[in-house]
Amino acid sequence: MQKPSDYIRLAKEHLGNVGMSDRELGEHLGGFGFSSISNARYGNMSDPVALKVAQVLGIEAGEVLMVARLEREKDEEVKAALMSWASKTLASMSKNKAVSPDLALGGMVATRRIVRGSASAKNTI
Repeated sequence: MQKPSDYIRLAKEHLGNVGMSDRELGEHLGGFGFSSISNARYGNMSDPVALKVAQVLGIEAGEVLMVARLEREKDEEVKAALMSWASKTLASMSKNKAVSPDLALGGMVATRRIVRGSASAKNTI
């Protein structure tokens, strides 16, 4: 499963500057400060940052929001319940053709991998 730091890295790649600072990425995402991006890289991604990162990557916001939420959660029972719900929901969506069966993996949606500004069809979770 992806980690918040993976989405931060992908956002930098997508914006064409893997070496950009957290401060620069925060500016690209709409005025977030250095600490918001740094926190996200170390597993404490806020929901507003998750939304903006998903927009930049052109992926479902719910995917990044769920990954951020799971990473922030410390209670293993709560984490397991969230993963179970996500898994069942994605399986149901897959049966109803709302989500391709290829995309429902490991309890999360693997929408698409963003590589240097282009989307490839490779699943990433």
